[in-house]
Amino acid sequence: MEHYKKSLLVTLYISRVAIAAWAVCIPLVPLLARWYDEYSNKESIFTQFVVCVYAAMIPAGVILFLLNSLLTNIKSERVFETDNVRILRIISYCCFAIAFVSAVMVLWRLLASVVALAFAFMGLLLRVLKNVFEQAVVLREENDLTV
Repeated sequence: MEHYKKSLLVTLYISRVAIAAWAVCIPLVPLLARWYDEYSNKESIFTQFVVCVYAAMIPAGVILFLLNSLLTNIKSERVFETDNVRILRIISYCCFAIAFVSAVMVLWRLLASVVALAFAFMGLLLRVLKNVFEQAVVLREENDLTV
């Protein structure tokens, strides 16, 4: 059980570091886009790149904050609750939103299809996990009602 608590705390700290990194990266997107344009041997896609990355950063931020909430709930031993099911549902929708934005980016760079497919797959996996959690919540509630 001690290993479980350490792992949970490490994951919680990593999620908080990721939130800080996300916040630091927000103003750096135009710099990254300029760097990409300089080192790319193709036509400039500065505007498209900036718009798509900023559009993807919104659901990415939602994912990070909700992941932190989910881990906090698990740390508080509130695992199979409807709130966690809602969190997983929203995170999956955000993955699909990033997949959509990445699919739009495919119009300019084909490599964005890898990101789109990866996020679509993550969204699908999270939908499955959400369904498992939802059934676990139902079973827990039924179990709580039996004497």
